Amino acid sequence: MKSVPLISILMPVRNDASFLRNCLSDIEKQSLKDFELVVVDDGSSDETPELLEKAKRQDARVRIIRTSANGIVSALNTGLAECKGDFIARMDSDDRMHKTRLEKQFEFMKKNPELDLIGCRVEGFTDSGKFPESGIQYQSWSNALISHEQIAGDLFAESPIVHPTFFAKRELFNTIGGYSDNPWAEDYDVILRAYGKGATFGKHPETLVRKYHASGRLSKSEALYKRPAMFEAKAHFLLEFGRLKNQRGVLIVGSGPTGKQAAQSFENRGVKLLGFVDNRPGPPDRHVKGRPAWGFPDLPPKEFLEQYRDALIVLAIGDSTGQRVFSELLQTQGFVENHDFVRVIYNWPPAGSYCK
Repeated sequence: MKSVPLISILMPVRNDASFLRNCLSDIEKQSLKDFELVVVDDGSSDETPELLEKAKRQDARVRIIRTSANGIVSALNTGLAECKGDFIARMDSDDRMHKTRLEKQFEFMKKNPELDLIGCRVEGFTDSGKFPESGIQYQSWSNALISHEQIAGDLFAESPIVHPTFFAKRELFNTIGGYSDNPWAEDYDVILRAYGKGATFGKHPETLVRKYHASGRLSKSEALYKRPAMFEAKAHFLLEFGRLKNQRGVLIVGSGPTGKQAAQSFENRGVKLLGFVDNRPGPPDRHVKGRPAWGFPDLPPKEFLEQYRDALIVLAIGDSTGQRVFSELLQTQGFVENHDFVRVIYNWPPAGSYCK
């Protein structure tokens, strides 16, 4: 094997002894052999260090970096600084990967050299209880996004590429300065910052990673992975990307929890909230969060929408059919998606409806 590996697998761990054996076995069995595994042990106090030492003795490609418990962003950046490969593949210790994952993602990048960061389709699994409906919906939506155009189109709906499926050119992480410590999810932040630098995305069409879901996992418990934090990221980057330049404010379509959260995140940044639109009939003087709330039994007339040509229209409709219909209405009237209006909540196709 070359002294410099082709691929660096980057995996932060902390107290993951119960999962490590299966994950390490998947990595050891990869059909593409030219890789290193860079593991950052972020202050484990269980049997994780012993399991890692055993793996290192058995496989010279395993490199272990031990730190105090500094958090995932610090662990990821510590690992990135040690990665020697031309490509960085992310992995989490509680997830599983197909034996051809590295080979297929590398070949996909070779065939599509314009791509900077790709993922793959995922299959969720759990060993306790029923797989959550929210997980099925998110997985179905994410798996439907394959091309750069699809991913970019849904960029502000939710994080479109699952983190442990990341396979990126090392130079991309150099360009964006690695991971950033913000009050929102670090993987979504990477995608948004990379997009801002002109990165091109894609996704291998096969299911190459199995994503573990458990009630106690980090993404369910940490505040930065919850709804308010994600909307803080969306509002931050919409402003940074100039989507509100020369606009007099935002019009929120949908006055439910998603619309109210979106409104709050924009207000936190001093953006003028022009009002809400929904399909609820109500009194003419109805207000939400102190702003006018217009209710239309069907869709608002053209004359109403024309008043907001100089505003960013934010679609925060939880009902997928309603969101599609409103999006189509705006497009037929010449509003351009991700320029004049943006969706901040995702639609999902029925599970299994995307192309296999």
